[in-house]
Amino acid sequence: MRKIFIIIIILSSISVFSQRETKTKIVDFYPAFRFGFQLPIHFGDNYFSKDLSSGFGFHSTLSLVKIYNFRLSLGYEFQKLRVENSDKIGNFDFINSNTYQFILEYEIPLNSKFDINPTISYGQCRFNYKENTGGSILAKQNLEEIRLGSYINYNLNKTFAGYAGLHFSHFYNSDLNATPENKDYFGKGNKFIISIGILIH
Repeated sequence: MRKIFIIIIILSSISVFSQRETKTKIVDFYPAFRFGFQLPIHFGDNYFSKDLSSGFGFHSTLSLVKIYNFRLSLGYEFQKLRVENSDKIGNFDFINSNTYQFILEYEIPLNSKFDINPTISYGQCRFNYKENTGGSILAKQNLEEIRLGSYINYNLNKTFAGYAGLHFSHFYNSDLNATPENKDYFGKGNKFIISIGILIH
């Protein structure tokens, strides 16, 4: 009887242990940091597409917690845009753009090497209009942004991954005081954003 009782206890403890091991974590402290370069491609009948030109900028995101396969990240981007048609807007030489984002990201593992991360984000963007001489800020414009897209990651090892991204962005200035035509031309636009970089996780 005593041997049977001991066997039952051992089997019960093994069963409980195995259940704990297979239970999925809901909230996991699993930091992830992206840093890379991006190239925006503006399009449409607007000032950003027709009167500005942009080269490579840089972006970064930071996430500390994963809930199931979802991440909420904070992002920052810097982009420099050169004014090509000063007759349209005034005597500015270039614009420095600083964007702060809230990003919701979902992780989809494809295999041991590749993951896809669809994202949706909301951002606040500040345009500082500057001149080359002295670099002083001559004007400012604040924009809001909605962005949709995805990253694809290539896992180099357990810590590092390379990634490429493609996103669509619609941005607008709802507070711009202008005629309806100028509000559409100077206060809103669309762009595709191509990005590459390193993911640390």
